[in-house]
Formats: sequence, C-alpha cells, structure tokens
Amino acid sequence: MNRDKFIRTIRQNEPETISLPGTWKVKEQSTAANIKETFKERLKQAGAGLIELNGKEEIVPFIEKNYPRTLDFSSQGVWEEYPPSCSKEKLNSLETVLIEGQLGVAENGAIWLDDSNFSNRLIPFITQQLIIKLDSRQIVSDMLQAYRRINFENCGFGVFISGPSKTADIEQSLVYGAHGAKELRVILY
Repeated sequence: MNRDKFIRTIRQNEPETISLPGTWKVKEQSTAANIKETFKERLKQAGAGLIELNGKEEIVPFIEKNYPRTLDFSSQGVWEEYPPSCSKEKLNSLETVLIEGQLGVAENGAIWLDDSNFSNRLIPFITQQLIIKLDSRQIVSDMLQAYRRINFENCGFGVFISGPSKTADIEQSLVYGAHGAKELRVILY
C-alpha cells in the first residue's frame, strides 16, 4: 500500500469531530443546613466520631471533662513544647491532640489543615487520637469550593483528613491506625 492510499484510508475512517463541552459549572449552592448534614453523614461513613457543641466556648470544658490529657495546639505553650524540630521519640508519645480545622468539605467529609494549625507535620499522623474542632460555618459543598478558599501562598504543608487512618489487607480485615491516627473525633460547633 502506498503512502497516499494509506492516508486516504485513514481520513475516510476519521471519527466525527465534536466540540468540547463548555466550562464546568458548579452545581447550585445547597443550603447551609443541607451542607452541614451531608458533611456529618460523610464523616460518619469515613469512620470519624462526631461531637456537636453549641459554641466554641463549650470546647475547653468538654475536652477537660472527656479527654483530660489532650494537647491543644491552639495553646502557644504546646507549640513551644512540640516545635518543628521536635524529636520523633517525643512525638511518638503523643496520645490525644486537639487541632483547629480550617474548612470542611461536605461531599467527602474531609477537613483541611495546614501548618498554621500545628507545629510539626507529623502531629496529625503520629498521635493515637486526633480531635479536630471545626466551625460549622466553614463547611463548603465540594472540593472545587474548598480549593478556591485555600490560600496556598501562605502554607508550606497542608492536608485533607477524612476519618481515621485505615487499611484492609487481602483477607479484608479492616485495621485502624495503619498510617495515621487510630481515632478521629470532630467537634463541630
């Protein structure tokens, strides 16, 4: 087969050209109550515990009563005790840590944290129990909205966390704490 005949055959069998779709549009904004309920449902599906409080002022008494040995990273003293250069041995002794979440995502129950929320990048992953407090007004409906709200210029490290760490082996045995906190509790206020 000569070259010209080959090209003619290809052109005769060329698929129909279709135009690309327009820009992707964000679905219509849901109500704040609907977004909050979806977020709570997705958190539970991911294996996280959920605690709802009426206001931020209720968090400290709740933590003191229910999780008395918690390290609260909204305290300057805790940041100084666990600096970025903190040894892995000291970090390995962390049991329960409380961190402020910046925003939640309803579609998957994920919570955005960056290095303004904790002093050392290992903290949310090395602690046995992670408690994240989150203002319910900071929940967005989807990841597109979340990425639009995150200021990447001001953070060196960030992570979305959705549920405790878990993995399943070939026999489908579910194991928590394989590569992060064994338990995740979210305090929604």
